[in-house]
Amino acid sequence: MRDTLLGAAAGVDVDELIALYEEGEPNEEGFSNDPRYQELLLWFDTVNKIEPRAWLYTYIIGNSTENRRVGDSAVDPGELEIIYLVDAWAMEDLEKSARFLESDSAGLTARRVHLGGGLQESDIYSDRWGTWMSAAMPLKNDRGAVVAVLGLDIEASYVRQLQKAIRRRFTIAFIVTYIVFFLLIYLLSGILTRHLRELTRSAEHIAAGDYRRNILPATQNHFPDELDKLGDVFGEMVESIRVREQLIREGKRKEHEIRTELEEERELKELKSQFIAMISHELRTPLTVIRTSLELLERYGHMVSPEKQQRYFQRSRSAVATMNQMIDDVLLVGKEEAGGLSFAPVLINIKQFCRELVEEMRQGIGNSHVIVFSSMGWCGESYVDPKLLRSILNNLLSNAVKYSPAGSRVDFVLCCGEMMSFEIRDVGIGIPASDQPRLFEMFHRASNVRAIRGTGLGLAIVRQCVVLHGGTITFNSQEGKGTAFTVSLPILLELPQSHRLEQSV
Repeated sequence: MRDTLLGAAAGVDVDELIALYEEGEPNEEGFSNDPRYQELLLWFDTVNKIEPRAWLYTYIIGNSTENRRVGDSAVDPGELEIIYLVDAWAMEDLEKSARFLESDSAGLTARRVHLGGGLQESDIYSDRWGTWMSAAMPLKNDRGAVVAVLGLDIEASYVRQLQKAIRRRFTIAFIVTYIVFFLLIYLLSGILTRHLRELTRSAEHIAAGDYRRNILPATQNHFPDELDKLGDVFGEMVESIRVREQLIREGKRKEHEIRTELEEERELKELKSQFIAMISHELRTPLTVIRTSLELLERYGHMVSPEKQQRYFQRSRSAVATMNQMIDDVLLVGKEEAGGLSFAPVLINIKQFCRELVEEMRQGIGNSHVIVFSSMGWCGESYVDPKLLRSILNNLLSNAVKYSPAGSRVDFVLCCGEMMSFEIRDVGIGIPASDQPRLFEMFHRASNVRAIRGTGLGLAIVRQCVVLHGGTITFNSQEGKGTAFTVSLPILLELPQSHRLEQSV
């Protein structure tokens, strides 16, 4: 409201307004045909189109014995009086509009402005035109004297409705954000402590002389108790290695093996450091989006339109979806490293599964892209691993949206024949030919992604999930014109023999 009032004041010519007051005459309807009146009325209409809930008006405030007016004064002689000049309601609803040179008593807000208090805001109040929340600011001449007042009214029903909607949506957003933060911290803490426990056990085996186990060096000091213990274990390990080095000087072959192992450990340490830094950065970005959106809604939610508020909520929902996908990818990578990523098929309706997945994706991206799903052939039930299939399709659809221009179309085609194939096509930036041979490598990203966020894990996870299904994945891409990925999986109408035996056991 304050910003709208300040912006409107910039378009008011104070000298012309005073001249209108001193020289203007009312017409038969009680308004004025004076060009200065009409020009200011058009300016108020322009502001109203930008902020439809804001109704502007101007008036003179002064002693009732000295004011120029039409008709009788609304106050006793010698009291402060308002003389209305131009009211925006004159172009919308004449019943709610003050007439030109109409007299009215000066309220508390008008008196404060008159006394030089600057821009003033009022609580909700009622008058003969309705119930409002208003603000007013002085209009000064070239000498800095207050000669008129610019007022702004907003209907109280809209203010109450807006406040109620903001409180409701803020409460929902706060609860969702709190839950997401809690789950994120819980999952990440579980992953980190698990790796530390495995690291401690591996280090103990190495210190005992068992070199068959690999060790992943820790690079962060968030768990002092664990790290203190690891320091002692590493001290024993170094001493044990020093003794064994005297025994393995049998030849250059043993020396080469040791150097190779040390180099692999160094590379593994660098890879681990890179992974942790990358995940930390990628998680910080959506969290910043959520925090910024909530701060904007908290501070300025009462001034923005419902459409802008919806965009802020949409950004938060998209950031939450990004974090969920990232957490799923990290969990799958962790399971793959630990050898725990397995194929657990169940019988599902493939077509229905794809439709539900597309609907979830549409809710996550809002109106930024158009996802069109279609199917060909008989696509009924088949045995698949729903978690792995969801990861495959989620990553491919997310990439199609991420690397395509806003408002573009993404096609998702399900085709069932001897095998079921999932084709996802976009019209995005495409993949350079030089990057295509390494596309499915862990952490590799194409050279043309520029500032588009990503971890480089998605396609590597997709390929691993496809392999576990016994399927294939191919792609066709041209830089600047788009990319099409095709995943082909076998249609299993019966549970595989190996899984039937596991269930029977």
